[in-house]
Amino acid sequence: MELFGLTRAEARLAMQLANGATLDEAAEKLHISRNTVKSHLSSVFSKTGVTRQTKLIQLILRSVAPMG
Repeated sequence: MELFGLTRAEARLAMQLANGATLDEAAEKLHISRNTVKSHLSSVFSKTGVTRQTKLIQLILRSVAPMG
């Protein structure tokens, strides 16, 4: 959250995606609609500067690995 300025909801979605969930799976696990997932994803893209899910996942994994 702090690293990219994400809200808690955006960070939860990003982690779901980084763990291999699809948008539909993430929506179900987070108990939110698919439209809300798309909205959060759009915000995450804007805040991280990426435009594709695969690039987002790569960015997250590269960014948090040193913290582990």
